[in-house]
Amino acid sequence: MNSRHDLKEKLLGASMRLFLRKGYAGTTVNEIATLAGVSKGGLYWHFKSKEEIIDAILDRYHDQFVEEVTKKVKDCDGDFVTKFRAFYRFSTEFARDNRELLLVFTTLLVEFAGTETELERRMKRIHDAYTLTIQSLLEEGIRDGAVAKEIDPIIYARIFSSTLVGSQLQWYLGDWEDDSDPAYSRRHAITQRDALLKLVLSPDSSTTSGAAKTSIRAGKRRKR
Repeated sequence: MNSRHDLKEKLLGASMRLFLRKGYAGTTVNEIATLAGVSKGGLYWHFKSKEEIIDAILDRYHDQFVEEVTKKVKDCDGDFVTKFRAFYRFSTEFARDNRELLLVFTTLLVEFAGTETELERRMKRIHDAYTLTIQSLLEEGIRDGAVAKEIDPIIYARIFSSTLVGSQLQWYLGDWEDDSDPAYSRRHAITQRDALLKLVLSPDSSTTSGAAKTSIRAGKRRKR
C-alpha cells in the first residue's frame, strides 16, 4: 500500500469508529482528523466533506459486501441448499472480518431513518439489494421444488435479512464468554443456518440437507 492509500484508510477507519461512538451528526471533521492522526488539510486532500466520507463508507459496504455476496450466489453451481450455504458463509465470514463496516452501516441506517434525505434513500437501496438477493434465491428454490411452494419469498427474504442483521449485532454487542471460542461460534452459525433452512425447505425435496431434513422430521414428530 502507498502512503496516500494508508492515509485514506486511516481516515475511513477513524470515521467509522466515531460514527459508531457519536453518530454521524455528532461527529466533526476535526475529530476525524485528530483520531486518524492527520491534519485537517490532509483530510480535505482525500475528502472534500464529511458527506464524501459517508459516501465512501457506503460504497465500500455495497461493493465489498452486497455486490460480492450476490456474485457469490450467482457463481455458485449446485442446488438451493448449496447456494444458500455459500450465501450464508460469505455473509457470516464477512461480518466476522469486517465488524466496524457492518455495524456502522446499520447504525447510520437507523440514524437517517425518517429523514427523507438522499442518504436515507441510498442506504435503503443498498439494504434492499441484499434482501433481494435472498428473495431471488428463495424464488429459484421454489421453482426447483427445494423450497416449499407456500413460502412467500418476499416475506421470508425480509425474515432472513433481519435475522442475520440481528445476529450480527448480537454477536458484536453481547459480551458472552462462549463467543471467544471459535468452535462454539461455528456451532452457533451452523445452528442458525440450519434453522433458517428448516423454515423454508420442502420436506419432500431431494435437495434437503441431512441436518435440515433431520430437523424437519423432528419437528413433525413433536407435532404428533
